[in-house]
Amino acid sequence: MGFRHAGLAVGVALAALIPLSVGAVVALSVASRSPLESAAKPAPLVGAVETARRSGQVNVGIKVAYAEALSPATNASGTVTALSVAPGDQVTTGTRVMDVNAQAVIAYVAGSPLYRDIARGLTGPDVATAQALLTQLGYPVGVADGKAGVTTEKAIKAFNLDNGYGKDNTVLSLASLVWVGTAPVTVGVMSVHLGGQVGPGTALFTTTAALAAITVAEPPGMVAGGGLKLVVGGVSTPYVAGSGRVTEPDAVAAMVTTLGTATEGVGTLQLVTPTTVATVPSSAVVTDAAGRTCLFASETAPPTLVTPAGGSLGTIDLDPALAGTPVLLNPREVRTDLTCGS
Repeated sequence: MGFRHAGLAVGVALAALIPLSVGAVVALSVASRSPLESAAKPAPLVGAVETARRSGQVNVGIKVAYAEALSPATNASGTVTALSVAPGDQVTTGTRVMDVNAQAVIAYVAGSPLYRDIARGLTGPDVATAQALLTQLGYPVGVADGKAGVTTEKAIKAFNLDNGYGKDNTVLSLASLVWVGTAPVTVGVMSVHLGGQVGPGTALFTTTAALAAITVAEPPGMVAGGGLKLVVGGVSTPYVAGSGRVTEPDAVAAMVTTLGTATEGVGTLQLVTPTTVATVPSSAVVTDAAGRTCLFASETAPPTLVTPAGGSLGTIDLDPALAGTPVLLNPREVRTDLTCGS
């Protein structure tokens, strides 16, 4: 009895083992088949050309540029009877710098300094500069046309009366003005003192090394018909392609603030108005042996020649006129003819 039970146990064990072995062989056979193998022919995938907005963004290196120190000089002669600026003060158009013989000397900012006294009857670019200056100081002359007429003469008389040069003085004298450069400056060290003597050419003060620009290492050949902007740390300002710098004072100051203590960094150039492009997956675009590039609307359709215009990872940008048209997304899988010629 005990032997028969032992034989039964062996028989059951063998019976259980046989189907497991067969199953293992079958499983091994299935697992050894490549998942890439398929008897079915790939189906054509047809989509539509889509649209996208492109900002043309490109990263650029930037640096903070400082202006060289200047030494504005006076054209007045006499004794300094009042000093109105001190180290650390900002000097711009309209700043009263000092009095010489109790007559005010007024600072101005311009692209170039006046080289002669201005009076009625004169013409030229310097006259236009003087007219713009008078208007900015609160003595309007109308259009700064570079021709000193009656209106300009009235403005000069009003300026002279207010600044101690007499009520009937019709000449805008160089002695009443001091050119401080092409942008506002900050006083560094004073060169004159109260009670001292000055003459034409006497330096009044030296300026500090003020912020001048943000220089931009833009890529060569950059052109933007729609205009560009430079963005640094969230601060944006218009940028002229090819200029290599931004000089607008408020923008420069704001960008420098975002850089903290650094004098170099990275910004981005972007289109002011993003452009609309057509876009397709790169798998849909074919370049044949002749170097032509095309799309196909279906597995049997003739090619449509295209000119790629950039793109991003996995996509290619095309003429926006193609937007909405059918496109075969997998031509290499379903077409035998991949030439782009007719």
